[in-house]
Amino acid sequence: MKVALLTPKPPAPILKRLQALQATIQLEDVTSVQALGRHSADLVYLVPFSELDVKGWSDMRVKLAQSGRYYIVFGSGLQSREIMKAAHDGAYDVLNEEDGDDRWESALEASIEAQKLWCQLYGGQQIRRQWQNLIGRSHAMQAIRDSIKRIGPTDAAVLVTGESGTGKERIAEAIHAASGREPFVPVNCAAIPADLLESEFFGAEKGAYTGADRAKAGLVEEASGGTLFLDEIGEMSMSLQPKLLRFLETRVARRVGSTKEYTCNVRVISATNRNLKIAAEEGRFRMDLYYRLSEIVLQAPPLRQRLDDIPDLAHFFLEGAAERMGKHFDQFDPQLIYKFKLYDWPGNVRELKQVIERLAIHYDGPIMRADWWDVPEQTHPIGSGLSSLEKKGGAASPQVFPTRKGKQALAKQLLAEHGEDLAWVAAQVGVHPTTLYRWRKAGQV
Repeated sequence: MKVALLTPKPPAPILKRLQALQATIQLEDVTSVQALGRHSADLVYLVPFSELDVKGWSDMRVKLAQSGRYYIVFGSGLQSREIMKAAHDGAYDVLNEEDGDDRWESALEASIEAQKLWCQLYGGQQIRRQWQNLIGRSHAMQAIRDSIKRIGPTDAAVLVTGESGTGKERIAEAIHAASGREPFVPVNCAAIPADLLESEFFGAEKGAYTGADRAKAGLVEEASGGTLFLDEIGEMSMSLQPKLLRFLETRVARRVGSTKEYTCNVRVISATNRNLKIAAEEGRFRMDLYYRLSEIVLQAPPLRQRLDDIPDLAHFFLEGAAERMGKHFDQFDPQLIYKFKLYDWPGNVRELKQVIERLAIHYDGPIMRADWWDVPEQTHPIGSGLSSLEKKGGAASPQVFPTRKGKQALAKQLLAEHGEDLAWVAAQVGVHPTTLYRWRKAGQV
């Protein structure tokens, strides 16, 4: 059982109770929770009653509903008025801290079973079992698929890097699917409380710490025979890193409070949006652990480097949103897809998904219209705020050319190198496509 507490400072009695119930705990914040839709179906969300009035909760509640997530509200001494408020808010159940362990355990298990049923009916959280199902026909995504096909069946440790929202966990799931292993156990290294890291990873014996009234298996034991996915590995504490390194080198671990060691056959995939090599060189991450985790490195491309994938991604997200919300959408206005390609998507694929879901909430079909969405204001057009010229499918990014002649020179270079995609070139240069068309017609590019 996995429990996400949507509060930065959970009450100590709640932590002790969840530990007693052998729950794997992670802490998240209502305003900053990420990758909501990618957690496994056996994760249940616990929300303090006080959080229902926090700014950002209404948006979080919508995300929970869209992802088929049931949440439980808890508090101390909640009366009928508070319980009714939480129920009307959409809570699956309401618990008092004064309730017994049996009541808590049954409520958590019932919530998980409800989520699993939703997954079976709608497939909202099912892991896609074929590496070919990664969405996108761009050169960047085809390269990712080719790599997954080669490395999936091996036991090599894989480090997936890339910006937030680029789909690193989707890539990890695809590698796992190509491996033939089971199960897939994801863990967010930044979400587990620091004082519980070792026991969560390697398990704990009864009496190993306050509240440990029964033995508990660790994540590496849960993943035995399968894949352990370490998300946000760059956030792992320095104190746990040598113990993880030893496990990776020997595949031997020991529960907290035990003198006996156990062996696990686990394939490890990790992900980060940080440059771990630089972090290691600066002493913020162990260099030996970095090399152990990065036998193979895959770079998840940002959305601005795979603009040709936007139509496929948009239709996939629209189909899912329409199904969950019971609405009918047939297609996009082509002008809306064109507008999508003019934006630099700092939040990457995750941001595109959220935009489409918001439009599906506020409007009705059958066509998703262009006038429903305007390109957000940007300090620079797509990609232009990065350090060096970003080529299609490449890893570099454009310089800033403030003058007209500079923009025309850049446009001429991009057209020569990348062909006739005027919309993409215009976005890189920072002008409207009609401006680029006029320049070209006048022989200026």
